[in-house]
Amino acid sequence: MNEKLWQIDAMEVEVERGLARAARLRQAILKAAFEGKLVPQNGADEPAVALLDRIKVERSAAGVLTGGKRKAGKKKPPVGTPAAQ
Repeated sequence: MNEKLWQIDAMEVEVERGLARAARLRQAILKAAFEGKLVPQNGADEPAVALLDRIKVERSAAGVLTGGKRKAGKKKPPVGTPAAQ
């Protein structure tokens, strides 16, 4: 019985280590992505600011609201709550 409890404790420690490592790796990947280091960069690509400006112009020409503002309204309750069913 004590052997089984020891094995469970050892597994819990390994799971915690794995979760901590996964969190560190996730942060490292996000950092590399935001620094543009995940894929080779093409110097001929337009800067992000120019791309965002072009998208904004295209959306306004198409009549799509920009700026991220939405109408205030009643929020839907989370799925699985009594009010949502």
